[in-house]
Amino acid sequence: MSKRQNFFVNLVTYIIIIAIASCYISSPASAVTQELQLNTTAGYIVKTTFSYDDAQNPEIISEHGPGKTKSLDYLEVSFYRPSGEFIASYNNVIDGIAKGTYFEFSFEPTSQHLLGSIDIGGESVGEIYLKGEMDRELSLVEVETSGEERVIDRVMRTKEQREIGQLGAWGIGEMETGGDN
Repeated sequence: MSKRQNFFVNLVTYIIIIAIASCYISSPASAVTQELQLNTTAGYIVKTTFSYDDAQNPEIISEHGPGKTKSLDYLEVSFYRPSGEFIASYNNVIDGIAKGTYFEFSFEPTSQHLLGSIDIGGESVGEIYLKGEMDRELSLVEVETSGEERVIDRVMRTKEQREIGQLGAWGIGEMETGGDN
């Protein structure tokens, strides 16, 4: 084999090795994507898709405020009218960076339930968001042009559900979870 052919074979081999290594490094091996859907009393639909790296073995994913997240890589929330008409969608976390002053999100991967305080969606005039305590009440809120916040709908758990600790069972509306590993 000539020196030129030998050089070409070595060059191609190195390029393939670098390409394979960069693919391995850039994609997390244990990424998990979860999808949650909440249906409110009046029929509004809130769909949330988020992803995190399961290799960290988080017992609870808990994020608060803007900036670098501890576990979440991505979170998008979309809102729909009872008719199914799309209202708005917000990317609250992109590439591990949370946007929004009021952003709050907690999720338990084992039970696949949301926990504690939740504040996801928009924040500005004309935007919509979901906020509240998972063990009590969630409110679907619209920020009006005046800056006032108007509650569009609520989702509450019954006293009995709170007493027996049903994290995902709602007295009004329902929550569905799903994910892929």
